[in-house]
Amino acid sequence: MRGAIFDIDGTLLDSMNVWYDLIDNFFKEYGAVLSEEESSSIKELTLDESIPMIIDRFKLPLTTDELLKEFKRRMFIEYSENIPLKAGAKEYVQKLYKNGVKIAVATSGYEALCKAALTRLGIWNCIDAAAFSSEVGVNKSNPDVYLLAAQRIGIPPEECIVFEDIISGIDGAKKGSFITCAVYDDSNADETETLKKLADYYITDWSQAEDMNFS
Repeated sequence: MRGAIFDIDGTLLDSMNVWYDLIDNFFKEYGAVLSEEESSSIKELTLDESIPMIIDRFKLPLTTDELLKEFKRRMFIEYSENIPLKAGAKEYVQKLYKNGVKIAVATSGYEALCKAALTRLGIWNCIDAAAFSSEVGVNKSNPDVYLLAAQRIGIPPEECIVFEDIISGIDGAKKGSFITCAVYDDSNADETETLKKLADYYITDWSQAEDMNFS
């Protein structure tokens, strides 16, 4: 393994419940309550994909731009002040960095949010490159964002491992010929068996990654 590509939300950051709570609470302010199925489907989409769908579903008196701006404002507070890393994530990233492994992040999130959180938490300086779904124009069921990340660290996909917490992300990375490791998150607990079957490796926490010989 010469390169490591990390998803951020739900993989490095313990942030998924913050997203769900923010979305649910925001729409409750407008009298719109998302079903469990609707809330679950959102995690497979980028915010740019999900927001127009929700506005249309509930006929909300907001434009997509207005809603995105408000979401980003609220989330920036959480990312810059509150959201923690998952246990052991910092130590693992720092270990790879010290061992000369090239590190990238590939995310559907927003650059300002990600940089604010990872800077505050002390690992942004370990990141050699970043790639965002918004740059490639497709979500993570496609390999594009991972391929862009690999290109930016100069390592071929077959020599990179992608760490992801969602099925579509693992599937997209495998389409790009990456080694894959699924990471447990409370938000994907009901998908554990599928993730285990789909990914090359599976970990429930970052302490397990310390003892694994990824190849």
